[in-house]
Amino acid sequence: MTNKKAYVVGNNTHKSLSPIIFNYWFKKYKINGEYRYIEIKEENFNNEIKKLLGEKSLCGLNITIPFKEKIIHHLDTIDKHSTLIGAVNCVSKVEEKLEGMNTDWIGFQESIKWQEKHGLPKIERKDTAIVIGYGGSAKAVIYSLSKMGFKKIRVFNRSYEKISKLTNIIPHKLEDLEHHFKEGDLIVNTIPTNYYEELKLNLPRHTIVDRSSATGHGFDAVYNYNTFFLGHIAYVKRIYGHHMLIHQAIPCFYKWFGVKPEVDMGLVALLEKKTLKE
Repeated sequence: MTNKKAYVVGNNTHKSLSPIIFNYWFKKYKINGEYRYIEIKEENFNNEIKKLLGEKSLCGLNITIPFKEKIIHHLDTIDKHSTLIGAVNCVSKVEEKLEGMNTDWIGFQESIKWQEKHGLPKIERKDTAIVIGYGGSAKAVIYSLSKMGFKKIRVFNRSYEKISKLTNIIPHKLEDLEHHFKEGDLIVNTIPTNYYEELKLNLPRHTIVDRSSATGHGFDAVYNYNTFFLGHIAYVKRIYGHHMLIHQAIPCFYKWFGVKPEVDMGLVALLEKKTLKE
């Protein structure tokens, strides 16, 4: 019998940690499966994704930057959350039908809950959330923040025109971030940019000696590029993106391989070793 195969698809997926997560679970739960990365150039996406989706042994795809919106046109159905978010990160092949889900929003809030159980100070105030960027991941984060009960969601984006007419958020130009940064009870970065060298903004910097009240919580959804964003957040309130990656993968793994994996410290430590910089 042919082994089930799944891939993570994007234009820079050789840096993805998803294969590490899936192979860890294959070994832990004694599952004979295959998961690896596929890179596709944007100009070739439509042709190459059709070929990939036609593979006989394929059971699923994780979709990442920059194809979370583009993949929707190749699917037979998408779930209600993907429809509301406007992005898909999990594709399942079920009896030759292609089903799309969004598990990023689940991964975001579940990763915060998990870390609050393991030492992260609880997010008590939910007056204002700040989201930096407006790609597929940011859309899922905004959706999740709304479900978590945040009263105001301010979004800062390089292209202000892209967000200026949205009604579910308060839109801002990216350069205005420094005027609202201290207002955020939770500040989420979704853009892979170097905050110290590329993003010339006057934001506070914090170290391990700062009090926890110095800033709100900070969540860096970018896990495979050192953005230095969390250097602007009080040390004990820093939330790292590899946790979201683990938690968004759980429902995908369950859908494809029939086992709902639990998050253990061995996997967390393995990803921390790969991502956290000195």
